[in-house]
Amino acid sequence: MSISMLQSLSETNFPVTIKGGEDVDAIHILVIAGHVEADIAKAVRTPVGWMNPTATVTSITRTGLQMLRLFPRRSGSRKRLGAD
Repeated sequence: MSISMLQSLSETNFPVTIKGGEDVDAIHILVIAGHVEADIAKAVRTPVGWMNPTATVTSITRTGLQMLRLFPRRSGSRKRLGAD
């Protein structure tokens, strides 16, 4: 999931805002790994549960670019950013 997110990010202009729990989790993993720089909003508890946070990705790091060279996108495997 995180590699496919990194591949999708490589095809977009920055900054980009990512919404949705699973996508924001993937961004969080990429930040921890040092592959992207992003601001991640904290999840908010509401009376009906947790409201999903958003993440604003500002760039792909040098390490992230190295990962993209090691794991190029396979043909036909595209994911739209922000799609739930």
